[in-house]
Amino acid sequence: MSRATIAISLDDQERQALEEQIRTTHERKMADRLRVLLYRAKGYAIQFIAELLQMSRNHVTEILRCYRDGGVAAVLAPDHYKGSQPQLTAEQQQALKIELKTHIYVTAAQVIAWIEAQWQVRYDVSGMNKLLKRLGFTYKKNRLVPSKADPELQRLFVRWFEGLCARLGPEDRIYFGDAVHFKHNAEAGYAWSLKGKPHLIPANSGRERYNVFGAYCVQTQEGVFLLTEANIDQAQLVEFLPRLRAQHPGPGKIYLLLDNARYNYARAVTEEARRQRILLDYLPPYSPNLNPIERLWKFVRQEFFKDKYRATFAIFRTQLDDFFAHLDQYRDQLVSLITTNFELVPEGWQVPPAA
Repeated sequence: MSRATIAISLDDQERQALEEQIRTTHERKMADRLRVLLYRAKGYAIQFIAELLQMSRNHVTEILRCYRDGGVAAVLAPDHYKGSQPQLTAEQQQALKIELKTHIYVTAAQVIAWIEAQWQVRYDVSGMNKLLKRLGFTYKKNRLVPSKADPELQRLFVRWFEGLCARLGPEDRIYFGDAVHFKHNAEAGYAWSLKGKPHLIPANSGRERYNVFGAYCVQTQEGVFLLTEANIDQAQLVEFLPRLRAQHPGPGKIYLLLDNARYNYARAVTEEARRQRILLDYLPPYSPNLNPIERLWKFVRQEFFKDKYRATFAIFRTQLDDFFAHLDQYRDQLVSLITTNFELVPEGWQVPPAA
């Protein structure tokens, strides 16, 4: 008898006994084996049962064969049950892991094609997804890495930052500063909609911008922000520094960590920082991944811009002012999002050669 034609017939008493056994079986894996028998007895196709219970087709067929040869006892005997043998050898699986670590595959179908070309072994999409998970791979968005970042400088910065944190007094604060330029426009997000009929979000020209210079303290989850239609330059930063000191008028030290924009080094900026008793320091070049405030800008885009239309720039500007004025309402989300759990450029990482 072929594996694909294994059928099961249960009378009412046998079916009731099997249903009761499923209810009293605490181990999910064993209960699912019994469900295979029940569903097959109801006439469900093997492929449907596999999808319903998130098993491979071979796994379902093997359970049915165990039942045919030894009954329920054989199905529930872990020492006697053997899953299907992997289609790839251990050496082939290791080669696949190396291939996936060094090349980008967007779909399971691409991996299937590569395996078939290498070893003439054919997987279906479901089987390939299970294999990839078993090998430790997940499907996630790739992470952008600054092409000119220096991994060693980044690690030195983190060690310096940890030392700075250890020396802080009770009234001292560390702020991360940065500028961002928000366009007057909505951004399309994801939502449930009828097939072929996505929700339509009105769009603006997007030419007008409202600029923000902000500083965010991860210790206390508080921020100081300057919103302006003017370009962010040394004049705006000179205006911003007294606002930051006003947030902490006491004797505590304020450290402001900035990127390497030219205006951050301007003499007018350093002199104003000295007057305000603010200590400026700088991130390594090309290191936005070391600036936690970048996560705040991403959060703003998600919360303020996704699928939200403002008819005029004046409305857009007023609502953005209000958003930053009441940022504390998102405190619980920001506490978990904006941390100093830095995502470093991997040690020894180099830009791959151009394709």
